Amino acid sequence: MRYERWPGRVEDAALLQGLGRFGDDVRPAEAAAAVFVRSPHAHAELLRIDAAAARGMPGVLGVFTAAELGCAELGSVTAPVPMKGADGKPILRIHRPVLAQGRVRHVGEPVALVVAESLAQALDAAEAVVADYAPLPAVTSAAEALRSGAPELWPGEVPGNLALDWVGPEDPDGSRAAALEAAFAQAACIARLRLHNQRLAPVTLEPRTATAFYDARTGSYTLRCGTQGAAGMRQQLAATLRIPPEQLRILSEDVGGGFGTKASAYPEYAALLVASRLLDRPLHWVSTRSEAFLTDNQGRDSDWTAELALDREGRFLGLRIEGIGNLGAYQTGVGALVHTGLFLACLPGMYDIPLLQMRVRCALTNTVPTGPYRGAGRPEANFLLERLVEEAGRLTGLGPVEIRRRNLIPPQRMPYLTAAGTTYDSGDFPAVFEKALQLADVAGFPDRRAAAERRGRRRGIGIACFLENAGVFPEEPARISFPGDGTIRVSVHPVASGQGHATVFGALAARLLGVPRELVRLTAGDSARDVLGFGAVASRSAMMTGGAIAVTAEAVLAKARRVAALLLQAREEDIAYRNGRFGIAGEEGGPTLVELAARAAELARQGVIAEGLDTTGKVHAPLSFPNGCHVAEVELDPETGCVELISYCAVDDCGRVLDPVIVAGQIQGGVAQGVGQALLEEVAYDGQSGQLLSASLMDYALPRASDLPDLRSEHLEVPCLTNPLGVKGTGEAGTTAAPPAVFNAVADALAPCDASALDMPLTAEKIWRVLRGR
Repeated sequence: MRYERWPGRVEDAALLQGLGRFGDDVRPAEAAAAVFVRSPHAHAELLRIDAAAARGMPGVLGVFTAAELGCAELGSVTAPVPMKGADGKPILRIHRPVLAQGRVRHVGEPVALVVAESLAQALDAAEAVVADYAPLPAVTSAAEALRSGAPELWPGEVPGNLALDWVGPEDPDGSRAAALEAAFAQAACIARLRLHNQRLAPVTLEPRTATAFYDARTGSYTLRCGTQGAAGMRQQLAATLRIPPEQLRILSEDVGGGFGTKASAYPEYAALLVASRLLDRPLHWVSTRSEAFLTDNQGRDSDWTAELALDREGRFLGLRIEGIGNLGAYQTGVGALVHTGLFLACLPGMYDIPLLQMRVRCALTNTVPTGPYRGAGRPEANFLLERLVEEAGRLTGLGPVEIRRRNLIPPQRMPYLTAAGTTYDSGDFPAVFEKALQLADVAGFPDRRAAAERRGRRRGIGIACFLENAGVFPEEPARISFPGDGTIRVSVHPVASGQGHATVFGALAARLLGVPRELVRLTAGDSARDVLGFGAVASRSAMMTGGAIAVTAEAVLAKARRVAALLLQAREEDIAYRNGRFGIAGEEGGPTLVELAARAAELARQGVIAEGLDTTGKVHAPLSFPNGCHVAEVELDPETGCVELISYCAVDDCGRVLDPVIVAGQIQGGVAQGVGQALLEEVAYDGQSGQLLSASLMDYALPRASDLPDLRSEHLEVPCLTNPLGVKGTGEAGTTAAPPAVFNAVADALAPCDASALDMPLTAEKIWRVLRGR
């Protein structure tokens, strides 16, 4: 079935009129204000906290330390998903407290919670809280943390700061390693690379906010916060509070950006819930932008070395990778998985590489914890691979186009079992590649380079193929119900943060059910009302939630046909559904779906049929593999080192495109973030003190509209064969493809200068130094 573009985004009217319901838009009148006191040290013993003066200040309702909050009785705020290291031992698990107890491990870690009638009063009282510390040596680099003699964050619990030593794919008998060693021994050429993938801050449009409620009558909690999925947040916080999940309700409405960072629980949320119970008051907290830099899960931050073996014809024989991933001071749920399994699942990209193996060591450091950030392992894997392929093209003399063309997996080999153990179900990688070359007019680049040289500029072109894994968790539910008011409610789990879920899923449900779009109401974000699934992560919403809606709609229509047959006294196979009405084939008229649902509900109440048309369904689908090829062109100013992105072309295969406008927005936003990583963004710490040096937008550079050219984007739709809609996901394509495309373009513009030691971000100073051999 082909889904053409549907007109209009249903979300826009409210947002454009300022009627959105974001975190700070809904604050109960009776809510007290909450402010957190945070550690100014990256690593220190917490000796004592004196809150006596603060407790006596006007309007103060309470000052809570770990002792007053009862943190010793609470569970860990976050815990890693089960993983095993190369030795078969599970990842080392550490306790992340709600408020620091005895020791602080990163700047910004919360040590106390102040609650007052007003925000101004809470801020004043927080200033009066006195905490005494005994500073300890800090370590911020993962590589440094693994060196002998480095300061240990968890003495006795995590020796040498090593939380996990992982090898993938699994190789229990050593046969993979032996075959890979043989491939390298016979290689005619080996491309080698060492690089750092810098740490990034999510910088969501809306900082984290939370409103906590406790109902003493029922003993239940409610937390209203921005999240990417209510079920995951409820599960994590219920475990921390040591209560049944049913005792906690999570509410999310409009969310101003997520990017993975809002999928995780945080210490502040648990502290607010407990304090709300102790005070019997709703509590409201809004993170400042500086707090966000100090506390929101950050992304990337890994060091890599890689080798690619080639034969005499320039064909890839094997890939060997070693990495070190920075987990920060505490483990988030999938922090280690980002550096390991999610990275591995992107390999070997679009290339036919028969053998590969990787080893990754994950280290704890005195920095903000890391977790998934738009791409979550996919940008890291593809950046490494594309830089390595670029080096192979240089060493062999084949160049960036021919080296890729020679090694792309042909469509005839689909389904393709990769050396990583995944199976690509579909894709036409050569066609995507050639289409991108044509769109970017690669053949005409020499003329554009010559024109730039006449203007005193250096021009370069960069090509980046990419492949992601989308989906992660293989099932997702949806519910379609008929409340009796003439509408149809579609309940899903992922909470939108700009992706247009109401537009896409509402229109999809209407199309599949054969009803007018205005009848459909989409709901999400309420753990007590909506279906509980996996969340808006890993580019999975369109394929998994859309697939769940398709499965559920099919089940609704099947039920409806049976009810129509009963009411019309006909055989089920004689019932037709056309023009929004059920009837006997060849006859006009008959009830609409909504009318039939009302009759079915009545029959169910009377016991005539077992159930009405309200239906919950689930889709089961493996990973899909979005892919594409992006091409960037840049110009450098040799006098200043400034980089200007002149042109950017993208060809993507995200399977069937449900809404071209939504997809275009996702790709454009992803490219902007990817360009930001390539040229501008970096979270910087002082290596000695552990102080964050980029804790504001004065110091952390984000791309502006003027930094980006018009994006030329096209699609090559090769439907996925493993989910009902044939979609593959597109939310992280731009952040995955843009960094290598832009980096390769800059390296090309610098040639013949040696750019091998360069790392992102490619600042003007770095470029200027390379041009001068410094």
